[in-house]
Amino acid sequence: MLITTPPAFGERLRQLRRAKQYSQQQLAEKARCSRKTIIDLEAGENVAMYTAFRVITALGMALEVVDRRIDLKSLAELVEHNE
Repeated sequence: MLITTPPAFGERLRQLRRAKQYSQQQLAEKARCSRKTIIDLEAGENVAMYTAFRVITALGMALEVVDRRIDLKSLAELVEHNE
């Protein structure tokens, strides 16, 4: 899933949190932040990068930065074709 906006990032975090059946408070405790911070993140609000990374880690996830200019599906097909 390619996420390109803070609101989309927040929605994805909400989905992941719910999939793990964490309340906002439980995730906040795991990430060593306040429930308000989780609420802000899920709303796409501005939160410190270090805090966002702690939340991502608490969800057992990682963040990958990709070049949007490349059509990843076409690139995958090209790699498969050349193997």
